[in-house]
Amino acid sequence: MFKKTFTAAALVLATAATAVPVAAQQISFGITAGNQQERDAIAGALVLYQIANGGDPVEVLTQVSQGGSVGVIHQEGNGHNGSLAQGGGGNAGGVFQFGENTDAHLAQNGNQGDLVFVFGW
Repeated sequence: MFKKTFTAAALVLATAATAVPVAAQQISFGITAGNQQERDAIAGALVLYQIANGGDPVEVLTQVSQGGSVGVIHQEGNGHNGSLAQGGGGNAGGVFQFGENTDAHLAQNGNQGDLVFVFGW
């Protein structure tokens, strides 16, 4: 299932990359979990990402194991505007912004798994 999601996301990105007008200044694509297994896979990947980037493993894993949400905002470049709002529990969300002057916002309402990737120029 997760492989199908990534395949679909790659197809969307390839299609969108050829159709984006120059004036758009950014291109984005997202991956949304279709079931609990995919949400868990996204959560696991985000936990590993946080630990690999200096997060306290005990703190991160305790939050997730107690029904908490895991969230990451990663920005590389300048002038980004990004937010991640999580309500309810069991969310796994990541916003990844690259390049210049991107705008990305993710809102989750419980037991959702989403990744958003934005590239700006």
